[in-house]
Amino acid sequence: MATPHYGQLGASLYVPATHKSLDQILAVGCHDARSIILCTEDAVAPDAVTWAVQRLIKALKTAPAKVPFLRFVRPRNPFVLRQLLESSDAVARIDGVVIPKFDDTTMPAWCDVLDRNKQLAIMPTLETPALFREDSAIATLKAVQALGNPVIALRIGANDLLGAIGLKRQPGQTIYDTPLRSTIERLITIFRPAGFELSAPVCDLIGEPSTLSREVALDIAWGFYAKTCVHPAQVALVEEHFTQAMARQQPQAHALLNSTEAVFQDSGQMLEATCHTHWAKRVAALEATV
Repeated sequence: MATPHYGQLGASLYVPATHKSLDQILAVGCHDARSIILCTEDAVAPDAVTWAVQRLIKALKTAPAKVPFLRFVRPRNPFVLRQLLESSDAVARIDGVVIPKFDDTTMPAWCDVLDRNKQLAIMPTLETPALFREDSAIATLKAVQALGNPVIALRIGANDLLGAIGLKRQPGQTIYDTPLRSTIERLITIFRPAGFELSAPVCDLIGEPSTLSREVALDIAWGFYAKTCVHPAQVALVEEHFTQAMARQQPQAHALLNSTEAVFQDSGQMLEATCHTHWAKRVAALEATV
């Protein structure tokens, strides 16, 4: 099983495992989303979990083996993940799993199950109150570094983080207009220097494309090139922003990587090899997949 690249994720569309068109979505995708995450966690009511998990495993077994998009499962808990891993046919049709509510305290329970399949790619989700503190965020980084499975990226769970402080995003607000701005800054400065990519959180204002557009522009400015979506209507807008960002940034990245000058000007901006080479290499690595 080849590990997907961060740049392949794009706008990841969350789909509840209870969705009426689950079989069709697994076979042909949904609104050209490059990655789909089948959720058995928050998107499924507690009394529907058993049915949803059984239904998902059955649907995966009969889904086409090869499709032009990535398929992930978000298990509700380690027990559900264990159920999934017991079906080799189901596992063969996914590209990895999204681990909810991951931190240093929940890591051992997940690893008890993940150790059964070390090749399975994972995306831990950072969405617990532990991320509000520098020391526990660093402890979570160490937990991620200790994982035996390949880590594609870390997902940021904004709604859970807002819920932990009794807040809900209000109309017109980007995530950067909320108290989570400082937490997102912390996650970037702790996890990205350690070599981990991050996926931008969901914008749950489904009927506000202008707010979503402002938010994705800020996501890109902060170095995010993958984002969670909760409605198909969001996918095209997010992908358009990613495409335009690559069209702007790739020429500058190539100019820097192919220049022998220490400092030069390109498109009205100073490029300095010492400061900007890491950025240029990130953009170049994304070029083939975004």
